[in-house]
Amino acid sequence: MESTTALKTITLGQQSCKVFGRLLRLWDAINMKSKFADPLISIDGVLLDEDGNMAQISVPKKFHRQFRPLLTEGHVYIFNDIAAVDIKNKTHIYHHQNYMLQFKHSTKVHRLESRGTNIPKFSFNFCPFDNLSEKDTFAKPLQDIIGVISHIGPFDYASQTSTNKLRKIKIRNLDEQTQEIRLWGHHGETFDEEAVLKKSQEGIVVGIFAGLTAGSFLGTLHASSTSATKVYIDLDTSEVKNYQTSYKWESPALRQQLPQVMHLSPIQAAGKMYTLQQISDMPNSNFQEGATYSTIAKVKSTVPSTNWYYKGCKHCDRGYNNNSDTPTCLCTNSSPKPLYKLPITLTDDSGDLDVIAFSKIAEELVERDAIQASQNMKVDTAEHVTALDNAIGKTRLFYIGMKVDLVSRFPISYVIKKSFPVDNAQMLPSTKSTPSKELVNSPSSPKSIQSPGSLTQVHLGNTIPPPCQSATMDTDKNINRYSSAKRSIEFTEDGATNKEGLHASQQTEYALITIFPVYMSVNNRNINRNIFRIHKCISRLSKSISKTLQITM
Repeated sequence: MESTTALKTITLGQQSCKVFGRLLRLWDAINMKSKFADPLISIDGVLLDEDGNMAQISVPKKFHRQFRPLLTEGHVYIFNDIAAVDIKNKTHIYHHQNYMLQFKHSTKVHRLESRGTNIPKFSFNFCPFDNLSEKDTFAKPLQDIIGVISHIGPFDYASQTSTNKLRKIKIRNLDEQTQEIRLWGHHGETFDEEAVLKKSQEGIVVGIFAGLTAGSFLGTLHASSTSATKVYIDLDTSEVKNYQTSYKWESPALRQQLPQVMHLSPIQAAGKMYTLQQISDMPNSNFQEGATYSTIAKVKSTVPSTNWYYKGCKHCDRGYNNNSDTPTCLCTNSSPKPLYKLPITLTDDSGDLDVIAFSKIAEELVERDAIQASQNMKVDTAEHVTALDNAIGKTRLFYIGMKVDLVSRFPISYVIKKSFPVDNAQMLPSTKSTPSKELVNSPSSPKSIQSPGSLTQVHLGNTIPPPCQSATMDTDKNINRYSSAKRSIEFTEDGATNKEGLHASQQTEYALITIFPVYMSVNNRNINRNIFRIHKCISRLSKSISKTLQITM
């Protein structure tokens, strides 16, 4: 049998390699931003040979049906006719070597049953905590991390308005340095919290987190899960045993944590709403430090004769110098791609406002990416294309900010920072003044938000009560319930249930109660008091009307 090539002797560019080793891990590399039904990029894995060297393998998506049934994690294989490809422009992969072993249509897979039993079933290249910040690059190389689990957070929403969930875990090294790990989605949900808590009652629990990427948020360094991530608890390896014997600090006290994020709709979390006129009237100083202001508005049009995309690096998105072919970033092999900076006019009852929608926000409005809309930059940056008209007519919740330091350089200074779809039944913010700051529950208003503290409804539009409605028109279910209670007060002891069987004054009162829109505090403790007051007023009014009728008769 032809001999195999050791992983460390393979050189970049070799096209017909024959390698031998154990397939330590196997995963589906997924494009999390893909809008296609199948977001698969490739089937990836880590191969370990007899010399203890590792390399990443990759099966391109177009071959996944051919090779998926042939690959099983943990088994030993010989792969024949496999190519060593460059990894410079690839992200979210291991950098064990300067190449990656990529399958071809002609690649042959041979599974071995007896040979290779001496190759370990687990192997990792652990990244020290101090070196993790160096891995926070555009390439996002995969890292393995080990440590004593010191905190297990709940599986909770990432923020009040996010649809994504995660679990935050903290681990300590032998120097008692702490590192945060974020397990997103399936990884956070399936983390066996109960088993770890039980183990912690007997001593320290050592976790290995393989296939993470380094990142930072608000100045805090963390390691995040990827589609390559696997978690191992108290694995039988020499590294874990070293932790168990060498860890000299106090054992962490692990406790179960309950979810704490109150999940809100975007409108509930938006807080105070502003009209476009109010935002336009604000001084530039109100937008310092990234301040934004929420509004519900409709896209009226795109701004004509204005550049709607720019050239940016396909790796890091940084813009090119004045739309030239000169990048401003330091990325290796940088090449341009079009990125949105779409100028649009928003409108509401108060007026219009020109704003800029960048990247993903514009992509959601136009419903296609900038590469498609610009025909891969064949269209001039200021030339209007019909695809942009897809944005017109959309009503959304916008968070509007301003790049204060760039106001003098650009004709449009307002920028959309966030954008969320809203129910089509929701109206635009009214410009009419409100008579009171009291929170009211208006049965005629389809638009309201909830305060996260009290969950009371906050009317966003006109708070002036609507005119009296027909007795046949349905009102809010709660008001119907309370109105029924008030009506029963005036019923006779024989249990009359229709207005024909009531006294004339009672008929008048019955009609007034059923057609008069009731506005009351949403504080449940005051409901009975408000009902009594309203009933008392109506009763006096009905008696006055009754006396008037008797006089005229």
